[in-house]
Amino acid sequence: GYLAAALTGVLFAQLMRRTGNWDQGLGWERSLMLAIHVRWPEPIDSLLLVLPWLGTNITLIPLVLLVAIWLYRKRDRPDLAMHLVVVQLGSFTLNAVLKDIFGRARPDLWEARGQHAWAAFPSGHAIASVSVLLTAALLLRLERGWKWPMRVAVPLLVVSLYSRLYLGVH
Repeated sequence: GYLAAALTGVLFAQLMRRTGNWDQGLGWERSLMLAIHVRWPEPIDSLLLVLPWLGTNITLIPLVLLVAIWLYRKRDRPDLAMHLVVVQLGSFTLNAVLKDIFGRARPDLWEARGQHAWAAFPSGHAIASVSVLLTAALLLRLERGWKWPMRVAVPLLVVSLYSRLYLGVH
């Protein structure tokens, strides 16, 4: 899975590099960002500024480690603990490797806000959110039969990904 994800990231980046202005943003990317760039009222703006922290490795790594320890020690489920840790480590390392290879600059359409210390491609928030949050929701579905975690994770993921565009960092 890791190699397939890495290959997909490399192929996508190569395709994007060949089809337009990788350094300044492709025409459709800039048009999309300009079209959705509105300033939301303060409560929504604040939410869109804070929410992405739930989908970053800064918050997910400690949380996943705590959950993995709990799964291993209290629930006697080393298989689920290892699954979650492997997904977290995979998303973290794949993000770093692809960012180091491609080093795409952040958009310059307006002042970027929020956490954006590294290269723009790939989105670490997208990789971490999709892989870790959806894996956790899927594991809860398989282990407990709960459907609600996916109903929470997907909207959270969509809002988090939108917020990265809204904040001008992707």
